[in-house]
Amino acid sequence: MRTMLPSPSIIDIYVFSFVIAIGAVITPGPVSTAIVSQAPRLGWKTGPLMAAGHSVLEFAIVGLITFGLGNWLAQPSMQTAIALLGGLLLAFMGGSMLVGNLRGRIHLPGASGGGTVMTPRQVVGVGMLATITNPFWYAWWVTVAAGYLAQAKAFSVLAVSAFYLGHITADLAWDTTLSTVIGGGRRWITDGIYRGLLYACGIFLVYLAYVFLGQGLKTIL
Repeated sequence: MRTMLPSPSIIDIYVFSFVIAIGAVITPGPVSTAIVSQAPRLGWKTGPLMAAGHSVLEFAIVGLITFGLGNWLAQPSMQTAIALLGGLLLAFMGGSMLVGNLRGRIHLPGASGGGTVMTPRQVVGVGMLATITNPFWYAWWVTVAAGYLAQAKAFSVLAVSAFYLGHITADLAWDTTLSTVIGGGRRWITDGIYRGLLYACGIFLVYLAYVFLGQGLKTIL
């Protein structure tokens, strides 16, 4: 697949990366699910902290791809492993969320209500864990993003940095917006709406698991 950055301009690459990232980050996934689960306890700070953990792993994968490991990550065997393992993890996460909701065990938490308020370090860790359980994250970086990074590297290291910064800015903007809305707690949403959001996230995670497990099994068979 041919990809093309708009120009060698650092600003152009930053804006371009931000725009294409928005389409990915607003799609429900493990990170947004974690924000929905934790923001009622910790508030708007959940989003930036999740984004911080997410950005650490994105920095690592950008470095791996830029310095020559992109081809290894894109090998069929690696893609199959990512699909199968990631699919199983997503099935467990989404299934647990749906079962908990159906059994009435999940309710809108509050900062002084049930549940433990995580420390900032713990939330950053959750952001990292949510990132590595998302097969789409691997798939996007070793396919589409790898092409853009190869072209950015041909321009300069600054161009690669601009692409990375544009992407994580989109993550930060969306995660903060989501946690601000959800973090309003009962002033913003009812218990029913909260459970509805978790149903939607759970269903989407199960759907992702179905897609990726299907792709992995198809490759093996």
